[in-house]
Amino acid sequence: MTLGEIRAGAHLADEKVDWFRVIVDLERQGYGATLVALSIAVPKTTLLGWKGGSRPRFEDGDRLIALWCRVTGNGRETVPKVSRYSYRA
Repeated sequence: MTLGEIRAGAHLADEKVDWFRVIVDLERQGYGATLVALSIAVPKTTLLGWKGGSRPRFEDGDRLIALWCRVTGNGRETVPKVSRYSYRA
């Protein structure tokens, strides 16, 4: 691996999924918090916690991203991201 390749991929570690935007995107498509929670098999309060800034476990986050992809028609590579240095991260 070259230094350029390392630098090119370095920004990926600095980005995290923007769970707030993922959930808001679903809400804008008509999927309320209750429906999203039921669709991915988590309590509604857990989903609202993620919207408020908590981070889901890997499996739960993976199911949420899969739902987001199905509902929006977008691929996983376009999931909303936020810099880990952002005030929202």
